[in-house]
Amino acid sequence: MPKVTLSVSKDIKEKLDKFPNVNWPEVLRAGIKDKLEKLTRLEDRGEL
Repeated sequence: MPKVTLSVSKDIKEKLDKFPNVNWPEVLRAGIKDKLEKLTRLEDRGEL
């Protein structure tokens, strides 16, 4: 599987670290997938 590297501010990293039990990579994958599905629907309707 290809990898993508994401940079976040120190402030965001500190906040993420407060919730070590959250699988942040999976949260990001789900968010990206959701956004891509929405963009694809808009594109299919000619709204992009």
